[in-house]
Amino acid sequence: MTKLQTALVTGASAGIGREIARILVRERGMNVVATARRLDRLEQLRNELPEGTLFPIAGDLGDKAFRQRLWDESITHTSSIDVLINNAGIGLRGPFLDQSMLDIERLLNLNVVALIDLTQKAARHMSERKHGQIVQVSSIVGAFGVPYSAVYAASKHAVDGLVKSLRPELRGTGVRVWAARPGRTASEFYNLALGGNVAPEHIPPARSAEKVARAIVAGLDRNNAFLAPTIDAALLVGLCRWLPGFESLMGRVAKHVFDKELAAAKQG
Repeated sequence: MTKLQTALVTGASAGIGREIARILVRERGMNVVATARRLDRLEQLRNELPEGTLFPIAGDLGDKAFRQRLWDESITHTSSIDVLINNAGIGLRGPFLDQSMLDIERLLNLNVVALIDLTQKAARHMSERKHGQIVQVSSIVGAFGVPYSAVYAASKHAVDGLVKSLRPELRGTGVRVWAARPGRTASEFYNLALGGNVAPEHIPPARSAEKVARAIVAGLDRNNAFLAPTIDAALLVGLCRWLPGFESLMGRVAKHVFDKELAAAKQG
């Protein structure tokens, strides 16, 4: 297997993306191009790592022109990208009937359109070199549906469908496409999906971003199409797949639980 030396990590200013970038540099000895909207966060991460190992590029992945600039500068800086980690994404929690089309389009543009654009750019580049991996950070809700996250779940189903379709299409090119399906992870994601005003005591417990990131990085050495980074994520996906009626039951239970979470979030 050709050694992986360079990576482009999106959504690297916080949470899973930040931890993946850190682990790739510190433990894999890789050079990383890190992107997110917040330059100060990226510069802070760069200053925590050995000099010259992380190159920050700040911008909005929802902007097509920025995505092109990001890719061009990444290639200029590294000469090649061995790994693309499509981690950037946003959530949208709440009743589907109350969600604005503006918010829905913003989510789909980042979670689906931007991801597909970067995937295509990376696949073209990597297939020419006969080497590379494209990692989509999907979600367990790419495998089943949950109430109050309909559009987010739809975006992750799209990501998983992309992976399922590209794996046979790219077989023999040297390009591996796969997805990680984390469950609820400790990060800013949950709070932002509810509008960003949730009090800490109302945020449910979650798996640590570092633990999830370590499992994803370890997946670079495997050949899975889909990777569940934690036992609970693997269990939920497995039960929905193999136990008839479990997804329907889980949906009813989840609605009851999420009703309480949404009520608590509204309290601040």
